[in-house]
Amino acid sequence: MGETEQAQKPVGGADPPPRKQPLEVIETDRGYLLREFRRDPDKSTVFSVHHDRVKAMAAASDKLEGSHHPCLLRWDSHNSVGDIYWNDVFNTVRVEYSPILRKWVVVPKNNHFIFASTNDVKQAYEYGKDVQQQYHFKELEVCSQRGEVEKTVEHPFLRRSITDPDVKFNR
Repeated sequence: MGETEQAQKPVGGADPPPRKQPLEVIETDRGYLLREFRRDPDKSTVFSVHHDRVKAMAAASDKLEGSHHPCLLRWDSHNSVGDIYWNDVFNTVRVEYSPILRKWVVVPKNNHFIFASTNDVKQAYEYGKDVQQQYHFKELEVCSQRGEVEKTVEHPFLRRSITDPDVKFNR
């Protein structure tokens, strides 16, 4: 095979990482459930049931660290979130300029996966918002071409301050 033929071969690509729901630990009449967070709890997968909140949180921590779940909601009551714990992998997604590609890219901070690339920074920002929403990244950083963070957009869980004592949920 000649050099020309090799240059035309595709280098390859990568599938996007698995997209999983946030986790939640919530007390029910069955005990403390570790399950997926969904607006409709009847559609949630229950991973385990515990009689003790500490054991449920330990199981949730293990699941959060060992999987692609972006965060964990710890409920203090059926309508009040006590705290949110984030998987480090899902802390930050960035819109930044790649001098190698000469394009704007959407990438997890400190990771090598490229979710999207475009020549237009505004389009990259839109892609970044979509990735943040779909993958539940804690924050979206939008960088200048020099790499300086110009804007930070927090996840809706944080923007809406869902852990504040005055915030009540009605699923």
